[in-house]
Amino acid sequence: MRVLAYGDVLDLALELVAAGREISDNVVLLVAGDQEEKIQGLKGPNEVLLCKDVKSDDQESLVELITSIAQDFDAILLPNDRRGRELVGVIAHKIGGSSTTDVSSLRLENGVLVIERITLGGKAIAVEELSLPAVMTIQKGRFKPLEDIEPEVREIQAPKIERRIEVLEKKEKPRVGVPLDKAEIVVAVGRGFKKKEDLKLAYELAEILGGVVGATRPLAADLKWMEEEVWIGISGVRVAPKVLVVVGASGQQQFSAGIMDSKIVVAVNNDSSAPIFEHADYGVVMDLYQFLPALIKKLKEAKGA
Repeated sequence: MRVLAYGDVLDLALELVAAGREISDNVVLLVAGDQEEKIQGLKGPNEVLLCKDVKSDDQESLVELITSIAQDFDAILLPNDRRGRELVGVIAHKIGGSSTTDVSSLRLENGVLVIERITLGGKAIAVEELSLPAVMTIQKGRFKPLEDIEPEVREIQAPKIERRIEVLEKKEKPRVGVPLDKAEIVVAVGRGFKKKEDLKLAYELAEILGGVVGATRPLAADLKWMEEEVWIGISGVRVAPKVLVVVGASGQQQFSAGIMDSKIVVAVNNDSSAPIFEHADYGVVMDLYQFLPALIKKLKEAKGA
């Protein structure tokens, strides 16, 4: 059994290497050219394949690169982020393999690859058998990176492709503050907010607490009040803060699946039967327009502001 791991962000890719070691003693890490500087002193994989010709934001070239070397591997592991979910099906189709997403554990049982994954919006864990070759995305934070092997680094060439997509321009989105999935305190907002302008209450609370603001799907994807990067849920970002304050969100399955690893959950909703209270350690049944200003005032007084 040979395993290939690839992730746009090298730190996250090392988690994939650790996942691969659950089923194989031979795990190879593929690294794109724009991550080359980070492989100095890297430990964990048995071998590193460095392709300087391909950049991590060139999806068309990545697909061709991975499929060109896939015949040497039984399993291909990708991160469970937007890029990984875009690549998994395409690569599996090209190599004629099986595919799945949201894998939380994997093992070999009598030579059969068995995986576990979240299903039913986080309500259940599915146990599945995958035929080889298998392509899958691995949940973030499930496997701790290993540092027990100093790998050999080998350069490989990218295959020549006939491009069907022409990139005319690239613009990086502005990033402010700590990324949502790394924040220790998160204030998550939902449809309880009546106007976009009212979100200033959530931002003010997050600033006082030293946290960041996330959103449910309706606010980010439907109403476009916030960037999709702050969309919390099974199809968005999974968060695991020390404290999560959920304000005005009902807590439907799609959202709740993204907060399952939060340490302390505080829910504020005027509907006492809202599903979010099933996941909350502390619940406040009250109109957010009454509760948030009062809470902010008390916190400012406590800080002497």
